[in-house]
Amino acid sequence: MRPSLVEIIPHLLLGDFGEYDDENTTRSYDDYFCPDTTSPLVGSATHPFRKIFVPLVYLLIFFLGTLGNALVLIILERYKRARTTTENFLFHLALANLVLVLTLPFGVAESLIGWIFGTFLCKVLSAVHKINFYCSSMLLGCISVDRYLAIVYAIHTYRKRRVRSIHLTCLAIWFISLVLSMPDLILMEVWSSKSNRSICSFQQVGIHGSNMWLATRFLYHIVGFFMPLLVMCYCYTAIVRTLCQSQRLQRQKAVRVAILVTGVFLLCWSPYHVAIFLDTLDKLEVLPKDCGLPDQLDTSIMVTEVIGFTHCCLNPILYAFVGVKFRNDFFRILRDLGCISQETLQEILDVTRKSSGIESDTITSVSTF
Repeated sequence: MRPSLVEIIPHLLLGDFGEYDDENTTRSYDDYFCPDTTSPLVGSATHPFRKIFVPLVYLLIFFLGTLGNALVLIILERYKRARTTTENFLFHLALANLVLVLTLPFGVAESLIGWIFGTFLCKVLSAVHKINFYCSSMLLGCISVDRYLAIVYAIHTYRKRRVRSIHLTCLAIWFISLVLSMPDLILMEVWSSKSNRSICSFQQVGIHGSNMWLATRFLYHIVGFFMPLLVMCYCYTAIVRTLCQSQRLQRQKAVRVAILVTGVFLLCWSPYHVAIFLDTLDKLEVLPKDCGLPDQLDTSIMVTEVIGFTHCCLNPILYAFVGVKFRNDFFRILRDLGCISQETLQEILDVTRKSSGIESDTITSVSTF
């Protein structure tokens, strides 16, 4: 039997939502509001995990990423006359990763004391972060295409003539990344959080702000991750299929490198994109209502973003120091600096040639990696 209006009105006036609804079923207070919690959340600004652990990890990534990517830039610039097409992409990739890790100290300061750098730096640094993320992911896709052409189709004869087109491609990638980061330049603002801390965050006021935020989220998913990942998976699958038919040791090594490149990119950035995609669905109210879900997603985004940033440290290892040519160039620089003698360098080069079974770069440019 449905309750009468006389029975319902007193509960509405007293704010008692826990006894009746239109179907005479018991409902809890949580069905209408999410109660405040007094326990510290991992994702909150005051939790030790965010106050201590995350800043320390960011600083570690900053130092390792700066050192590794700067060393890659020095090596590539020092021997730029002998650079291959893939190494030209690597130069821009190392530059993008270096600029990305240089923004991390600002994030450390924000996590400790809030955003104190003003609105201008809030907009610029947020845009720089997006530019270099887009640029890094698209350059990884270009590297996979370059290696696909070199190994599967053996396009190597006119490598020097392709240098100009490679640089134009890289400039186009930087420009596209700048265009994709324009919403951050326009809508990033400094806000006061619930704990009265200043934060640099996306402006979602009004229907236009919400629509722009939603558009940037899906661009971030599609252009920044899924499209480059699909390109890499296709190219490296074809590379592995081609190299597995070869019995040469150097080419068999390249199979492992190709799998490692794709696997590390997937492992580093997939958790973060899953987390922010779930956050997007939660903001759109697609997911079932759960009072604890927003806090859980904030924590997941924070942790997985740290994992994603570690990719900037791994790139110098995966794309440079795993390979023969970079190691040799690195030892040549040490010889020029007086750290090792010419005899020691020659011994290292002889051991490298014997272990790799090559005297120079192969036609597939595999020895670059």
